[in-house]
Amino acid sequence: MKRINPAFNRYKKSIAVIEKSNLNNLTNLKQGITLSRECLNEFSTLVRSKKFPLKKDEITFFKYQKPYVEGRLQYFKELHNYLLEKPVSGTQKQQKFISNELNKLDNRRCKQMEFVKYYRLNHRKLDHLYFLRDIEQLDLFVDRSHHFKDPEFTTSHDYLVSKIIAHDLLIAYFSNELKILKNKKSNAAPLEEVKPAILKDLNWTGTKTDLVELIFALKESGVLRNGRAELKKIKNVIELLFEIELGNIYKIFEQIKAREKDQTKFIDSLKIGLINRIESN
Repeated sequence: MKRINPAFNRYKKSIAVIEKSNLNNLTNLKQGITLSRECLNEFSTLVRSKKFPLKKDEITFFKYQKPYVEGRLQYFKELHNYLLEKPVSGTQKQQKFISNELNKLDNRRCKQMEFVKYYRLNHRKLDHLYFLRDIEQLDLFVDRSHHFKDPEFTTSHDYLVSKIIAHDLLIAYFSNELKILKNKKSNAAPLEEVKPAILKDLNWTGTKTDLVELIFALKESGVLRNGRAELKKIKNVIELLFEIELGNIYKIFEQIKAREKDQTKFIDSLKIGLINRIESN
């Protein structure tokens, strides 16, 4: 298993560059996700091809090395979703959204507090149970479904360690975001997003699904910047214009795709409305 350490060190060097970059950039996050997945795939191949010479080497791998990578994979994926769903305007809205995310993280941690303490205090007496692969220890698994996906590449608690690592990284990120927003609010309170009068009282009274249908139609029609406008930017502008928070528009779009009939129900209603107006004159 001599090849694991060089692969791990290469990953640490590459991912350090990503972590120091602008993590509010989706491209950087996608690169971090790709690097993490590639490293885990390499780990999986190496672990399957040869056995660990010593149990302590296997414990080191599943307690420290694999979770280091998998934790960052979870971290980058969570940030990616956060950037897609967070409010684009209003400091108070953004602060509330981040506070809710922090509360979710705290609730997750509380569910496995005993093991969290074990890991943070760097205890070792139960490592042979937590970080060695053994089908007889199945009753120890926190998430059995995760084990069944790949028992040769999973122990009872390595995935939980990766969750702890992702949790710590997310806490640090969100805490810094709150700090930035608080400074922004205190330093620029007089400039807090004054909306032009003409854009006020133009609230969207249709459904969020209708609006998502419209957003994707605008994107795919190529009428914005000759088709080069980013979907996220279109979403942000629409949210600001109509004073609405759409959340994860990709999930809503999947629901639209799953319709058995009338997949373009809202777009069709626009056409009918326009035809009625034309024919009424």
